[in-house]
Amino acid sequence: MRDQDEVLERRRAELEDFYKGLLPALVDFVDRLGIGPAHEVLNHAQQFAPHVETALRDLAPADEDDRTWLLTRVAYFVGEFFVQKHQGCWYVNDVKGSRYFARYVVGRFPRMPNSGTMLDPFEVARAFVDSACPRRLSDFLEEVDAAVMGRPPLH
Repeated sequence: MRDQDEVLERRRAELEDFYKGLLPALVDFVDRLGIGPAHEVLNHAQQFAPHVETALRDLAPADEDDRTWLLTRVAYFVGEFFVQKHQGCWYVNDVKGSRYFARYVVGRFPRMPNSGTMLDPFEVARAFVDSACPRRLSDFLEEVDAAVMGRPPLH
């Protein structure tokens, strides 16, 4: 239990640096995918989703370093997508017993019926990156959005 508390405190202390690093990495990622103007993803992630989907549909990581790089950037995109869509924020989950405890999550969505609704963008990104090509990012985003909103998925 003490180890978990230490991880929680460390992540809380690192949250500001994490977020400061996330923003330029996300812009760089979108730019590397050839989508522009890349900086607009910071305010219009939903509009970028179809372009990101097209760029990633058949992109398979060459090795574990590539996978980690891609997974991290996809997580940043997924997180910002939901932060912007539902006016939430990034934070460190401090709910003991939660499967997301001490993880960077997005949530605190003001219009959600359940104020505790949160999601781990890295979990979503892992499922997406590890899925077989060709893959559709929109399917993953729709499924997560349905779960967050408490409704059945479209597919």
